[in-house]
Amino acid sequence: MPKPSLVDKTVLIDDSDIDLFIQRRFLEVYNFSNELFLYKSAEEALSWLKNINGDPAPDIIFLDLNMPEIDGFSFLKNFKDLPEKIQTHSKIVVLTSSNSTKDRDQAFTFNNVIQFITKPLKQTDIEELKKLINKN
Repeated sequence: MPKPSLVDKTVLIDDSDIDLFIQRRFLEVYNFSNELFLYKSAEEALSWLKNINGDPAPDIIFLDLNMPEIDGFSFLKNFKDLPEKIQTHSKIVVLTSSNSTKDRDQAFTFNNVIQFITKPLKQTDIEELKKLINKN
């Protein structure tokens, strides 16, 4: 019998097809989530989240910082305009190629950010995330 997923609904936001593919496969292998939603832009993801209506809010949002048009920090600033159920339920994991302390510090100024991971995702990152999720 397969072990239950850690969370029900996860969103991946990254402008790179390759990164989305790798992250999705990694999360599938670790049975991280029952459902995975992939978005190539912060704008698409925000639009989807704004119109989520009766559907459950995602548990975890993996967010890249360096994207064209709307970057990860702009997504975080716009997050406060999303429906309240998303703001209260969804946790954000910044998953980026940046290893800048400034980016890390700035990301953690946003309430919903629970973890900052430098790509690629690793097993240790998932283990840490499991601990964080189980505490909340």
